[in-house]
Amino acid sequence: MAFELLDDRIRAVLKEKGIVEATKAQEKAIPRILEGKNILLVAHTGIGKTESAMLPIFHNILKTSGKGIRCLYITPLRALNRDMLGRLTELGSALDIQVAVRHGDTAQAERQKQSQNPPDVLITTPETLQVLFTGKRLREHLKNVRWVVVDEVHELASNERGAQLAVGLERLAAISGEFQRVGLSATVGTVEEVAGYLGGDREVEIVQVKSSKELDISVKCPVVDDHVKDLAGRLQCDPELAAAMVLSKEIIDAHRSTLLFVNTRDTAEALAARYAVWDENTKIGVHHGSLSKDIRIDTEDRFKHEELSGLICTSSLELGIDIGSVDYALQYNSPRQVSRLIQRMGRAGHAVGEKTEGSIIATEPDELAEAMVITRKAVAGELEQLNVRENPLTVLANQLVAASMAGKVEKEATYSIFTRSYPFRNLSRDTFNDVIAQLVSIGLIFDNGTDYKRSKRGMTYFYDNLSMIRDERTFLIREISSRRIVGTLDESFVASFAEPYAVFITQGRSWRIVELREDEVLVEQINDLGSIPSWTGEDIPVPLEVAEEVGSLRRLKNFKDYNGDKRAVETVNKYLEENGENIPSDKLITLELSKRTAIINMCFGTKVNGTIARILSMLLTARMGESVGVTTDPYRIILELPKEIGPKVIEDTLMSVKSAGIESLMRMFLKSSSFLRYRFVYVAKKFGVIEKNADYRSVNFTRLAEAFEGTPLFEEAVMHVLWNDFDIAGTKEVIGRIERGEIAFKVTGSTTIGIAGLRQSKELIMPQRADHSILMALKKRLEDETMSMSCVSCQNQWRMKAKDAPSRILCPKCGGMMVAALLPYNRDNISLLKKDKPTAEEKKEIKRMYKNASLVKDYGPKAVVALAGRGVGPDSASRILSGFYENEDEFLRDILSAELTYARTKRFWG
Repeated sequence: MAFELLDDRIRAVLKEKGIVEATKAQEKAIPRILEGKNILLVAHTGIGKTESAMLPIFHNILKTSGKGIRCLYITPLRALNRDMLGRLTELGSALDIQVAVRHGDTAQAERQKQSQNPPDVLITTPETLQVLFTGKRLREHLKNVRWVVVDEVHELASNERGAQLAVGLERLAAISGEFQRVGLSATVGTVEEVAGYLGGDREVEIVQVKSSKELDISVKCPVVDDHVKDLAGRLQCDPELAAAMVLSKEIIDAHRSTLLFVNTRDTAEALAARYAVWDENTKIGVHHGSLSKDIRIDTEDRFKHEELSGLICTSSLELGIDIGSVDYALQYNSPRQVSRLIQRMGRAGHAVGEKTEGSIIATEPDELAEAMVITRKAVAGELEQLNVRENPLTVLANQLVAASMAGKVEKEATYSIFTRSYPFRNLSRDTFNDVIAQLVSIGLIFDNGTDYKRSKRGMTYFYDNLSMIRDERTFLIREISSRRIVGTLDESFVASFAEPYAVFITQGRSWRIVELREDEVLVEQINDLGSIPSWTGEDIPVPLEVAEEVGSLRRLKNFKDYNGDKRAVETVNKYLEENGENIPSDKLITLELSKRTAIINMCFGTKVNGTIARILSMLLTARMGESVGVTTDPYRIILELPKEIGPKVIEDTLMSVKSAGIESLMRMFLKSSSFLRYRFVYVAKKFGVIEKNADYRSVNFTRLAEAFEGTPLFEEAVMHVLWNDFDIAGTKEVIGRIERGEIAFKVTGSTTIGIAGLRQSKELIMPQRADHSILMALKKRLEDETMSMSCVSCQNQWRMKAKDAPSRILCPKCGGMMVAALLPYNRDNISLLKKDKPTAEEKKEIKRMYKNASLVKDYGPKAVVALAGRGVGPDSASRILSGFYENEDEFLRDILSAELTYARTKRFWG
């Protein structure tokens, strides 16, 4: 048995904890680690991977002498660090082995203590490892490192954080000499690639443990009945969403501790807010990365202690953070990827030997079919391919400067360090020299021929760019009464939405903005449903292989091979039958053309469809001489055409695309589009050309692109987009199959599958076609809005709710008929009427006020209701009020539409 190989002291501690038998993972891994082998351990969540790595390392620490940091335990999340600290400290203290954690939140006193008296085991992040190289004392301590464990290695291997860590480990080896490497993961689709990433040019043994844990995952489609419809009206959401909430709550109530995973923070907040409106004493909490650290920890603790029975969460709880005993895992809508589902469902039955039990709840046919495919692949262990990107030049530039922080750097030795790491194994000397020359031209380093050293600006750059995660300025959300920090808002949300009196949702509660400050938003909690903050970079792409199997399911209708409940199967089957005989699938692309909208149904996933769409839009734009709009999802491309054309034009254009020319066509597209802009600014920041805090909207992109065209920076920006946003290899494969005639193309009439693509986003909480109950909830909100009634004749003001407005509205002071209905945050505009010389902008505001008063004079209470709408100014109100409506619902629906348009487009104004 593996435990018999361990030091008696370790076995005694394990026995004291009641652990007497090793898991399969521990049986396989412990002997190999004791033999000194580098290993990648792949095993399901909850079967003791951490102990598999650390028990033999603790054994070796006890058996060998040495000072300084003996072992580094690297994780991708600070929260995971915190969790590891608790678990390893408990074991370490019993063995007289010191364990500590160090990351961005570590107090200065604790850092100094670590420098003077280093722990045996240091838990840290890839970013903090960069800092450890800079301190003189810390570098000395690093000379003693003999073991490095990389937890959740799959989270790092394919991105720039991972490339930075891979180089960091080679820099560490140059200081400490060779050390043993152990990688841990629950989900790796390409184990050889990840093993290569972990070891660089060293051999890594793959230890893959087939789980004895039973995976019991079902796909459920909830029923929409009259009760659900009534609830939807109360919660201001689609009946389908309300049905999903009812079913989720029933499952949560039937279990002790349930995690409800969603794909975006927007959805987490929307669901949590509606559960709070449904029941203000709800025991369902919310957890995601934009909530403050204190609130996240408090929520985790409340869930652990079963004060909360359910927790709505994003990927923030996907990794192995200890949140107590979870006996069920739910997923709202498809998780998009197999690895995501395995990680998320693995949180249920987390203890050794427990069954993993969970469900995916969805209502839309595409979501249900995708969920069924992902569930089948998860149970069969068919994970997505994971590829490590070669030669990310942002990381090369970052690490070249980082290496210079400790003094002069010998170029030949540094090139050797880079090429020992897996991402840079094929780095050419010419590219290496070109990036050094670029850094010299920017002023970050001085090149002395055989070596180089940093500049003063290089030092600033290093500390500004410890992380390869994209920077976006964030604003603190602070409750005005308690001064408590509630969470954070992204700059893009603040810029596009936030203004005094605006209402938004975070932490599952509604908040009204009281004041905007330079770096924070002051808020007060209210009982209302507001807008959901928009967080960037959240959409999870659906891989090619998943979308293709959805196409295969459509074609074969082999539902018996998938674990969907009766209603799920009936919903998908009905959807397909309504489509007729030409069902788009893995072997058939269909085109639906209606006036100036073309829908190309193709089942090739987010990135392949996105790549083909951009090429098509560029070629059609060139052919028609006018721009073509494009939107995509994993199962279709929608083209907005400038004029009506025949289907043959689109078919010929698609068939003209050759697999060999995909990358060159995409490079042409990027040069002529604005798609490169945001990524280019990110790369420019990581190269040090632009300051870290520069607002990308203020950067002259055209001038910047012209200045750096032909340089490593420009090439990196292009490759960054092609790697992160598109799929060149997958697109070549699909186009090759079209060329060989393996995929057919047909023109069809309008179908249910095509129309589904014209609906708003699946995750949009407010429905496009609101039913009566939702409109009645809107009416109540509008009528309860307190307006500042403002006489434009005598400037008298008084407060009045829209529902209390008389049929004829007159000023109580002067009897004037011209009375504007202003929202509270506009009430001070009445003072503009007294100004002798108003500015041009103030004149426009005065004109809007008079138009507002004219509408109130002509339409009375109806005008006050329309003007109470969020973002409904006098122009929009005039259009709404002048319309002909058969009933009140149609009138309210127009106000709702105007509110949604305002919410979507406000960021583009001004």
